Amino acid sequence: MIRSIPNPPMDREDVDRFRRNLEKHLRGDFTEEERHQIEARRAQEEAITKRIIENCGGKNPILGY
Repeated sequence: MIRSIPNPPMDREDVDRFRRNLEKHLRGDFTEEERHQIEARRAQEEAITKRIIENCGGKNPILGY
């Protein structure tokens, strides 16, 4: 969930962690376990999206079509 604080306080460790994580994603440097977790999360997101659209009569409730 997105924080409601527009500029949350961050220390150097938070910034360093963010930069390492961003670099990892840009390079695609994931371990096999991380790849499995990402694929599982994507599959779960797709299943939830499909279920929501089916419950709304085949329409995307956010886009309206």
